[in-house]
Amino acid sequence: TKSGNIILTIEDLTGRVNVLINKNKKDIYDDAKLVVFDEVVGVRGLIKNNIIFVDNLLFPDIPIKKELKKTNELVYAAFTSDLHIGNKMFLEKEFLRFINWLNGEIGDDSQKEIAKNIKYLFIVGDVVDGVGVHPEQDEELEIKDITQQYQKCAELLKKIRSDINIIICGGQHDALRLAEPQPPLDKNFAGPLYELKNVYLVNNPSYININSSDNFEGFDVLIYHGASFHYYIDNIEFLRLNKARDNPHLILKFLLQKRHLAPTHESSLFIPDINEDFLIINKIPDIFVAGEMHRSDNYLYNNVTLINCSCWQAKTKYQEKTGNNPDPCKVPIINLKTREIKIMKFGE
Repeated sequence: TKSGNIILTIEDLTGRVNVLINKNKKDIYDDAKLVVFDEVVGVRGLIKNNIIFVDNLLFPDIPIKKELKKTNELVYAAFTSDLHIGNKMFLEKEFLRFINWLNGEIGDDSQKEIAKNIKYLFIVGDVVDGVGVHPEQDEELEIKDITQQYQKCAELLKKIRSDINIIICGGQHDALRLAEPQPPLDKNFAGPLYELKNVYLVNNPSYININSSDNFEGFDVLIYHGASFHYYIDNIEFLRLNKARDNPHLILKFLLQKRHLAPTHESSLFIPDINEDFLIINKIPDIFVAGEMHRSDNYLYNNVTLINCSCWQAKTKYQEKTGNNPDPCKVPIINLKTREIKIMKFGE
């Protein structure tokens, strides 16, 4: 408003009402600046002249999990994304170094011990660079055929030892519809990946349960590539000023607090479903993993581990346009027995 207060219009099934957040109530005022279109909020306050004067602003958020879930056996999970195979900037030599480490062929004794106990590898979208994703992309492509890009991907992943479970979802660069939720990679294009027995192709987003047994319920891993991230970083002052593109755990925490991966309708292309919104965070995960920002970052929020994945692509002209600052060839490795995270570096 002219006086510096904030007015929001909220609605439910009974109608609409304006709510006013006074600039002098600093905590509530700061919270109000985090509100985005279309999200769910609650308010408490006094009603006067058909306006609610807010005393408390409530977000869905996630409760603090009672404990940091751990398993009794020594098992590791590795997380990566944004391979962009087919692009001239794909860092193949470094990715092969990562594969060699997974296979126990390089590293010191402690690093080889970690590699030996890796049971899961998550690849969270943009497996290939795709074709026609953005203007003049063909000038950046080493492999200009999408099926050949996936063939190359399969050839690389086939080198990984077969006892590692590889879980893959798609992203905006993959051969899929852009609208979310995205189905698994299309067999017509990514057929060679379907032939690898230790590769599991899943939706974006997905909940994946890992390391369960008769005596242990396992870990619920929420994976989402991150198409909506740019909208919130551009439109939320807190995220923009705190450089969330370089500190992507901030956007993961932000969306957990909203309990939705894309609460604003225009933040990502979305296919509505009459029965369910697949982008709602109904179940509280143990681990929340994303990609898109091409930077490795991690954080513990209410006993949920937040992980954003690095990439295997050097900085391109398109990355410069989108404002991403890649920090490639870093792989977060989580010890499921201790929940400790190590960042393994495979760059020069």
